[in-house]
Order: sequence, then C-alpha cells, then structure tokens
Amino acid sequence: MNRSILFIISFLAIFAESLLAPYYPMYFKQVFDIQDSNTVGWYIAACRIVFMGAYPIWAIVSKRYSLRNILVCTQGMAGIICIASAYCNSYTLFLVLSLLMVFFKASYLLIYPHLIQHSCSRYKEISILGIILNVGMICSALISSLWIQQFNIQHIFFIIAAFDFLQMVISYYFLVPNTVLAATENIDRKEYSISAYTFIRIAILTFFIYFVSTTLRPFYTDFILNQINYRYTILEAGCLFILPSFSVILFYFIFKKESRLPSNATMMIIAFCFAASVYAQQFEMLFILTCLIRIVYGFLLFYLCVYLDLLFFESVSSGHVAVWYGLIHAIQNTAYLIAPLYTGSQIAVLGLAVQFDIAFLISLFFLSIIIITSISFKRKQHRYESFR
Repeated sequence: MNRSILFIISFLAIFAESLLAPYYPMYFKQVFDIQDSNTVGWYIAACRIVFMGAYPIWAIVSKRYSLRNILVCTQGMAGIICIASAYCNSYTLFLVLSLLMVFFKASYLLIYPHLIQHSCSRYKEISILGIILNVGMICSALISSLWIQQFNIQHIFFIIAAFDFLQMVISYYFLVPNTVLAATENIDRKEYSISAYTFIRIAILTFFIYFVSTTLRPFYTDFILNQINYRYTILEAGCLFILPSFSVILFYFIFKKESRLPSNATMMIIAFCFAASVYAQQFEMLFILTCLIRIVYGFLLFYLCVYLDLLFFESVSSGHVAVWYGLIHAIQNTAYLIAPLYTGSQIAVLGLAVQFDIAFLISLFFLSIIIITSISFKRKQHRYESFR
C-alpha cells in the first residue's frame, strides 16, 4: 500500500510544482510589471538553490521523524504559503514566500530513496518515477494553460495549495506512521566502484544534456506567444511546451526492456539529430511542423537520458550506487541552476530566440564529447587487444 501511496504523492507534488513553470515570464509581467528576463532567471536559480540545499536538511530530519510526519507538516506549510502567494503583489515578498514554499516542498524528495531502496529493480523504479514526472508535467501544463486563459493568473496558487493539502491528507491517513528511510549499508571502501575516466565522461555528458533541456524550458512559451508570423493561443503554447514530455511517455514503452547500451555509432547519430532538432525550434513555422519537431526533440532527449542512465548503472558497482548517483544528481542540479541564469541574461540583451542558439551550442559540445570519447575508447580497446 505504501508504495502506491508514495507514487500518488509524487505525482501530486510534481503536478503542483510544475503548474506555473511554463508561465513565469508571463506571471512576472502581469503581476509585478517586470519584463526583464534576467530577473526571471535569477528567481528560478534562487528557487533551485533552496531546493538543492533543503533536501540534505530533510534527510537529517528523517533520521528522527517518520516520513509520514514530515510530509504532513511540510506540505501543510507549503499549502498555507501558497495561499499567501496568491494575494502577494510585491516581488520581494513573493520571492521570500516562494523560497519558503520551495524549502517545505523539497521534503517530497525523501520519497525517492525510500522507493528505490525497497525495490527489486532500481532501474524499473527510476523509470516509473520518470514517467510520473512527465505525466505530472503534462497535466499541470494543460490545466495551467486553461486556467490562465479564463482566470486571474495569481489565483493559480489556490490550485497549488489544494494539491499540497491533498498530499498532507493522503500522507496522514494512508502512510504507515513508522515509514522511515532504510539505513545505508556499510560499504567496503576498497571495493571497486567506477573509474575516474568513466565518471568524468558521464558527468560532462549529464551536465550538457540537462543544461540543454533546462535552457529551453523557462522562456519557451514566451517565445511561442511572441512570434510574428504565427499567432498562438496560450493553450497552444502550453501544448507545445509539454510535447517533449508526451513523447517520453509514448516512447518509454519502446525502451522499457532496453538492457544493453547502444553502439557508439548509434549514439553519434542520435546526438547529431538531437542538435539538429534543437536548432530547428528557433524558426517560425506551421503549428503541425512545430509539434513534429518538439516530438522528435523529446524522443531524442529521452533516448540520450536513457543512454546515460544505462551507462551509469553498468559502470558503477552495486555497493556504491547511492554515493555516485548522489554526485550525478548534484551535477544535474548544477545544470538546472546555471542554465536559467545564463539564458535569462542573454535573452535580456539578444532576444528570446537566443535560447535556441545557446542550447544548440551546448548540444554540439555534447556531440563532440560523444565522438572524442568513442574514438579514445576504441584506441584503448585496440591497444588492449594488441597487448593480449
């Protein structure tokens, strides 16, 4: 029962967290009369810093208090802060409330290690959580698009608060009171974990791929709504925003039984096509063509993320997974932090289309690392075979 309930809570948390994600620039313009993309970038970065710092704090708290009690308290507090945010017209106060809200919301991350540690298949559990993440983002983007077209954009915080309170109620009534995180097993430090070369390769590729995906998120709907040749509605912009997530769900079942790493040649082709799909998104075109490019982009992004997951789990020894995965997670968050800051500053000077140039350049770096490391690996393998 706890496992299903934790999945439901994860969905509700992601749904609530993502409701306003496509429309931060619009929210700042309508509520605070702030049109500076740099300010939006700093706001997102500040929330990400608090999110990164809050999780270790809740991990320490979880050693003394049950997961159920933590979620009941934190999601309740987040809901109260959301209601206050709905009436806030001062940017400074809104920023303070947002950071407090993010701090309390971050406690739901405690669900992930609990699910993974109690799972027979870690890879399967991570995949399910990925699907829940994308379904939550799709539903939230559709609901927020419909809401913003009909109602005051500030009042969307009432929906977020309702979902926070729903998480609180579900946690109180359905989670077992003594649900605590499993203790980490002792690890022999002399046991082989992962080579420095492999980890650096995975780390760089991970940073680049998450940098690209984060670059194209905060300001994408703003770009679509400000096109000159084609006029899109808020709902159409929201649909375009979620199409990559939709394609992840669609193509997940194709890779569901994937157990082997693709060849280096395949990865070079995929990385090249991914860079092309990023570059093509900056052009104004018919709605159906834009949809097609977004679907292709989402599919290729998902394929590359699956590749990095497979590469990581095949490279690291089982006893060290938690330690090294924590480092990979930190690298992802670093990309999440830097991308909106840099993109926002460049958009303020060069316009909304520059986000695609930035993402394209980073995707070319990603392709270069794939090519260079593949050639390097082949040379090492050839020398090893010659030595034998």
